[in-house]
Amino acid sequence: MEFVPETQKLIEKLYKNRKHVELTIGILRGDEKEVIHWGPDRKAVLGEELIYPVGSICKPFTTALLAKYVSEGKLDLSKPVNYYIEGLPEGYYPSLEKLATHTSGYTTQPYNAFDTVKFLLRMNQPDGLLHKNPFRGYPDEEGMMKILRETRLQEKEYKFVYSNIGMGILGYIVGKVTGEGFWNSLNKYIQGELHLANTFLGNVPMIGYDRKDQPCQCWQWEKSDIIAPAGALNASVSDLLDFAKINLDGRFPYLAMCHEVHGPCEKNANSGLAWRLEKDAPISWHGGNAGAYSAFLGLNRETKCAVAVAVNYGLVGAEPLGFSILKNDLQ
Repeated sequence: MEFVPETQKLIEKLYKNRKHVELTIGILRGDEKEVIHWGPDRKAVLGEELIYPVGSICKPFTTALLAKYVSEGKLDLSKPVNYYIEGLPEGYYPSLEKLATHTSGYTTQPYNAFDTVKFLLRMNQPDGLLHKNPFRGYPDEEGMMKILRETRLQEKEYKFVYSNIGMGILGYIVGKVTGEGFWNSLNKYIQGELHLANTFLGNVPMIGYDRKDQPCQCWQWEKSDIIAPAGALNASVSDLLDFAKINLDGRFPYLAMCHEVHGPCEKNANSGLAWRLEKDAPISWHGGNAGAYSAFLGLNRETKCAVAVAVNYGLVGAEPLGFSILKNDLQ
């Protein structure tokens, strides 16, 4: 696997001053898949099947199951939250579509701004963001209901605000369809319908590293965690490419709705169902950060190519690296 100079520079930057890098890159060209892993010694190994926490790449999996249920008439994108969750006071609530496009009006995190800044400032410390999952146990179901009751939204168009709590609420509703809850429902879907053997909600033993090269456990999750639909996924890079192929080859027609424009996003993109859709190219993508791990998954809907990147360091350049490969190496 050879890369253009721009991509190679990003790989060099990722390795700079880091002693324990485990980097896996996968490329899909039509039906051809290539996965290569580089460890701290930077020797390339073909087909390595490390399983990484991939953080927010969980969101497109959550909306894939949402799209399946919509296609089966079990959920309706236009229905509001209080149509599916009982016991809420009267008032305006966003639709499932707005939850899936981060235009619901809910904040980025379930925490207030002060607590969020505290996690960021202490990110390299034992109770900081790279070492400890701030969403484990918070909010629980009661806490989610409290947020829903106390967040008074207006019936208006809200701008794109990336919202983990919004995706958590969406996953909670998706989990009500079977009565088994989100965790069991998504794992059964991944293994029974998508047939991805190395992708699941849960915990893995892989060691990551913070910005001071200190070892970190992966974030720990519980089945009851409301934010799990936003970031509790683990996957191999090979499986991420297989998921991209499933989204590209049309075997499940309902997945097409995930890559249609459903709302606004940031300046250069629109929102699909969780996926970000580039305005200047037929590219769908999502990044993922979960403590001391970073990941990227992107696909070109026209060329049927895809890229997946995963690395065992938090908040590093998986996203620009993935984009460089997708736009420069796969032309």
